[in-house]
Order: sequence, then C-alpha cells, then structure tokens
Amino acid sequence: MICKPVVNYCYSISNLCDLKMKMFLKLVSRLCPFIFIISITNAQSLGSLTLPEGLGLSNQLEYSYDIEDELEIFENWLNLDYRRGIFSAGFRFEVFQPNDPNPSINRGKIKYADIAYKYITAEIGNPREGASITVGNFYALFGRGMILKSYEDRNIRVDNNLLGVKVVGRYADFKLEALTGMPENAAAERNDILHAVDLEYKGLRNLRFGGSFASNDPGDNNTEKTMLASARVQPSLWNFDGYFEYGLKKNERVRETIFDNNRDITGRGFYGNLNFFLGSLGVTSEYKYYDNFGFETNDRTVSYNTPPSVRKDYTYTLLNRHPSALDPNNEKGFQVELNYSLDIATDFVAAYSQTKTLDQSSFYQKVIGSSLPIRSQLEEFYFRASHDWSDNFKTIAAFGYNKELSSNTENVTPIIELKYYLDDINTFRLVLEHQSTSNNTTDEKYYDDVVLLEFLRSPKLTLTFVSEMQTREPDAGRVIRKFWNFFQIGYLFGEHTDVSLLFGSRQAGNICIGGVCRYEPEFRGVELKMQTRLY
Repeated sequence: MICKPVVNYCYSISNLCDLKMKMFLKLVSRLCPFIFIISITNAQSLGSLTLPEGLGLSNQLEYSYDIEDELEIFENWLNLDYRRGIFSAGFRFEVFQPNDPNPSINRGKIKYADIAYKYITAEIGNPREGASITVGNFYALFGRGMILKSYEDRNIRVDNNLLGVKVVGRYADFKLEALTGMPENAAAERNDILHAVDLEYKGLRNLRFGGSFASNDPGDNNTEKTMLASARVQPSLWNFDGYFEYGLKKNERVRETIFDNNRDITGRGFYGNLNFFLGSLGVTSEYKYYDNFGFETNDRTVSYNTPPSVRKDYTYTLLNRHPSALDPNNEKGFQVELNYSLDIATDFVAAYSQTKTLDQSSFYQKVIGSSLPIRSQLEEFYFRASHDWSDNFKTIAAFGYNKELSSNTENVTPIIELKYYLDDINTFRLVLEHQSTSNNTTDEKYYDDVVLLEFLRSPKLTLTFVSEMQTREPDAGRVIRKFWNFFQIGYLFGEHTDVSLLFGSRQAGNICIGGVCRYEPEFRGVELKMQTRLY
C-alpha cells in the first residue's frame, strides 16, 4: 500500500530526475509486489509467523535494466509445495514481463505469466520397499546423464522437464524407475513423447549394476524414432572408486538412409571415471567417447541426454571466458586431476584435460557425409596452490592454459587471490586475474585484467567491486582499451531471503556448467536478484 503512492510521487517530479533516477524508480515499482516476501521472512525470524506444517515456498526474482540498449528484463519463479501423509503436490508460477530477447532462452515466452510446472506424488511403503507415482511435470536423471538428464538450471537457462507420469519402485536391493513424458520445445509446444526405464541393483557390497533404456515417439514421423540403451557398473575396492557406462543408439532414419538397413547401431557412447585416494593424495581421472550419441526431440530444440562433459568448471572470471561447449555427437577425451595436501595449511591442485573430434570411421562423420581428420577441440591445464600463513591470512596462486578450437584462441591466465580474516565474521578478499589471448585466425594478441575486491560480513552482508580492462592492438601502434566496472551489494534478510543488487557495467562472456553454455551479452545498468526460501 505504501509503495504505489511513493512511486507515483517520484514520477510526478520526474522532470527533475536524470536517466539513472528513472531507472531506479522503475526498479522500485517492479519490487513493490514482492516486498511482502521480505516482510514475511523477517516476521518468521522473530517467531511471529510459521508456515503450516508440510508447506514450503520459494521465490526467485531477477530484474535487469540496460541503460545503453534501454532493455528491461524481468523474470520470476514462484514455487509452492505441500506435503501431507503419503501425498505431496506443488506448482511453479512463472512470470516473464518481459523475458530475455534471446530466443534460445525465452523459447517464445516474451510476455508470459502462467503455471508452467505442476505435479502430485503419492508414496507408498518405505525407502527400502515401496513405490512413488508422480503425475504432472517432473525431472529425471539416469546414472550420470548418458541416456536421460531432465533437469533445470536457471544460470544457463536449461529446463527440459517432462509432462507425464513417473513411477519409482524399490524392493530389497533393486530400484526401478519408469516414465513417459513430453518435453516443451522452442515453440512452447509438447509434441514428442519419451518413454524411459532404468533398473539399478546395489545388493553387492563393493559393486553396483544398472541399465537404462529410452525411446522417443515423434508422432507420425516414424523415421525419426530413436532408441538408446546403456549398461553401467560402479565398483568400489580398497582406495579405488569407479563408474563406467557404455551405451548404444539406434535411429530409423539413419539406418535406412545412411546404412541401407545393413547396420542397426547408429551411435555409441562410453564414459569412465576412476578415483584413487591414499593419505593426502587424491587422483580423479575421466574418459569419454561420444559418437553420434546426442538424443534430441524431433525439432532438435530439446536435448534428452547430457553426458558428462569431462571439462573443469572454474570459479574465476577469466578462466571461463573461452569455454568449449559439449558435443555429444563428435568428441573423445580425458581429464586427470591431482589433489595433494602437504600439511594442514598447504594444498595443491593440478588438472589436465584434452578433447578431440572423432576420426573418419565414426558414425558421426558417416551421417554428415564428411571425411575430416581428427582435430583438437579443447586442451586445458590448471594449477592451484593455497597456503594459510596464519589464522588471519591466506593466499591462493593459480595458473590456467587453454587452447580452444571454436574460437581458435590460446589463453594464458595467471591468478592471485588474497584473503584476510579480521575475525570470525569479517573477511577481506582480493583477486587479481590476467589473461593473455592469441587469436590464431587473425594473429591478434590482446590482454584482459580483472580486479575483484570483496568484503564479507558473514552471514549477512557482502560488498563486491569488480573492474575489468581489455587492451587490444588491432593495428601496429594503435592501442584500444575498454573498461567495465560494477559494484554489487548482497544482503541476507532474516534467515531466508538473499538479495543482490548490482550497478555498473559487465563484459560479455559465456556461462558454462557441465559443458552446457549460455552467452551473456555486455551489460551496463542495474541488476537485482532476490531469492526466498520458507519451509
């Protein structure tokens, strides 16, 4: 009730306000419908309000306004879940007013408000012997995602939930999961039907077995019917833990048009992971081989599976600046990572990974009709050393090397991070990043420098300042420098609402998680994020 007259009054004197003030007022007007969430949170922390037993609520709001492009983006996800007895139900109400203009993100939902996710689940028995049935929208993961990975990650705007029925049964040491569902494509339609089943056995002490099968029903176009099947094993012996999965793919169109019905198998995939631990030493190794193993809807806009990428995800800005996206149809490679603790104050991490395309005998090259040689898609090396000099001071030195095919660049990135703990609550953090990039296509060399200064008052307050400078020399003797700077405030209201407010400019770049990437354009303006969890 207070927000509306305040905003109207500010707008009545807007002739005295500059562009930044108008932008601030627009932000305030957007926030008014959601201020009650913070009020509820604070009331709950004082003990004056408790949610009914079994009821859970979460809300995520993201708002941004780009001053230069005059681009406004407003997104909100409200989840409400309730559980009573053997039943649980819930829904997600989504509001995009407007959404991100990128069609790969908005999927046609430019101006949108609807209940996009809803379900009801009944659970019978107990975790040892019982079953659950879900009707509505759901997510599912078989193994490590070789056959099926239906999930949501809002950071990279992935949401390939299924609408249908899922049944999970447990008996003794067996677990069976079966489902039928339809994903939503880029046109916000659900046309394809997916059938999938997964069986797992964990009755042996040091060994687990599993198998998965999935097939899509593309409607009248039976030539596009695809089937995937895999078997996996998870051994655990002495200081070794492993995971190995091998899968095969069949596609009716490829079998008929490419192999003249002489071959049933049209793709294959393998993923292996072996971990070794001995005292202060830990070694993790991974291997992948994906040959025409992508599993998609008929219109190619939704992926059913996301095999392990065998790539390292970084927390530093510049190490993520030149990522390489996962291609489940045409790559093989490995990654090895060593972790060693010299003592309680010093530890080291070293990692090396390599990804290459497949040779001319692969299913993939036969399908696309090419005879290309093997090429290196990605080569990475990463080293980090951290040391606690005292209870108050810690340093981290890191170094990264990256060679990427898609951008045809080589990148060398040294990093220094300093942490100073004033006490158990207050911490200062300084990060200095430098990246030297060589473009092998244009022979251009350029540099990026990032400075991050952060103050953390745990667990309530975070103040962050980030400055980036890019130095280019497109022509000999002509130096061009660009700058981006932003200030970010993070605060925890009560115990359940995180608010983050950013002012300034941010360089364009990619956001990648597990080999799935989203391009984030250059930004100059204000950005607000608010996340609330009440249970």
